[in-house]
Amino acid sequence: MAQLIAKCRLTGHYMYLGIDVSADDMARMSETLTRKYCPFCSCEHAWFKRDAKLLDKTHSRRSEIQRSA
Repeated sequence: MAQLIAKCRLTGHYMYLGIDVSADDMARMSETLTRKYCPFCSCEHAWFKRDAKLLDKTHSRRSEIQRSA
């Protein structure tokens, strides 16, 4: 399973929609995925499948970024 993320059309930022799906499940979803508050543009709007992509949860985060201890 992968995390479903979608791009805000106003800011271009990607946001996790709180849905874990497989590629097959995503293909069967309707075009409008959900309505959800977007912290990037400070409004609630519809998130569309054409703006979404799957993010593999096993994909390592950017390793070049170091976190403070």
